[in-house]
Amino acid sequence: MDESVIKRIYAEFKDTKKFTLPDTLMPFEKGYNLVSWVKELFVYYRTEGIIVRPFDELPGLRLSNEEGLTVTLQDVHEFIINDLNLIPLETRKKVIEQAVSRAKVQESWENIVSLLLPFIENLDKETLMEELSWKCGPVSEILWAVSWIFMEREQIEVPEAISMECTRFPYFHWQTKGDIQSMWEPEAPICRREWLAFDLYNKSGV
Repeated sequence: MDESVIKRIYAEFKDTKKFTLPDTLMPFEKGYNLVSWVKELFVYYRTEGIIVRPFDELPGLRLSNEEGLTVTLQDVHEFIINDLNLIPLETRKKVIEQAVSRAKVQESWENIVSLLLPFIENLDKETLMEELSWKCGPVSEILWAVSWIFMEREQIEVPEAISMECTRFPYFHWQTKGDIQSMWEPEAPICRREWLAFDLYNKSGV
């Protein structure tokens, strides 16, 4: 069974008030280190359960050193366990686990679609369109998170003059260095929330 890095650094932190991270979990200078941390989070879930006690004391485990990306692993965990989202916890866990799996991104997406379809299959065309167009809706919120993971897995390169801004995971936007919102998007459609929503809509069969 894999050793939980979160458990190890917590034990170290309790003794010394500091801890060391392996290179694979260090925050990125450009972009974010999400996939490796999510995998570690699921190692903890499997060995210790969904309540992550170390997060009560550990400082925020940042995914990026970029100024506008203040997201921490604790934020990602809170998103996964958020009981205000109408999609059940176990389904959210399965979706995120599929997103970071070893399968190819397209295969991961097909598996995610099969997990989400039961939550939209009884909606009529108009209601479904509204649900998927609403950026803060339960399904759209999941798609925001999936797009984060797919961008990292597809190694999307963001132009130097553009940065990703996020203060509340999983929502984000792109902006230029002049603090002007940018219309830039990844070329790969599967890395865009809007495309994921449109594809899910098409696969719903309404």
